[in-house]
Amino acid sequence: MIYDVSINQLELFCAFDLKGSRTDISPCLARLNALPPEAPNTMVVSGNITLCWVGPTRWILLAPHSEEEYLISEFEMKDSSEHDVSTVEISDTLQLFSIQGRDADDILAICCPIDIHMTTFADNAVTYTEMFGTKVLVLRDTHGFQIAVERSYADFINDSLHRILGKPLPVNHAGRPTRNH
Repeated sequence: MIYDVSINQLELFCAFDLKGSRTDISPCLARLNALPPEAPNTMVVSGNITLCWVGPTRWILLAPHSEEEYLISEFEMKDSSEHDVSTVEISDTLQLFSIQGRDADDILAICCPIDIHMTTFADNAVTYTEMFGTKVLVLRDTHGFQIAVERSYADFINDSLHRILGKPLPVNHAGRPTRNH
């Protein structure tokens, strides 16, 4: 089958793993002009910051790489009301991909065990799941999905997604070019 979809490895970005209750992280987010999502497993975009609520007290913040130094300095300026907030930069550990197009749902249905139908995984939905046996963060956006995967699995995920399209990449899963024999 030919799928109407594009799969792209995204540019550098910055990411932070925040831990703390909604009440505890709100002052920190207010300094960034960002609001927390209203419901678990959803995300909110505030300007160029995307905040994902992925656990009872766990949040993933994504932003352009150009915002990294600013965000680090803001997180370092915790006040006494934020003593129960943990912030860890995870930018170097993740690689983002976009899966966009009319058949993006079909591609995710092939490689993920979750129900990604619009009635159960709406426009602002986000969750951790697995893809090809590898842990991924899946975010639905208006044109398809973004996925974040541990960087060490990026070549494997990229190649596997392109194999679904019938276009395997010319690299092996260790990231080296394949040899023609």
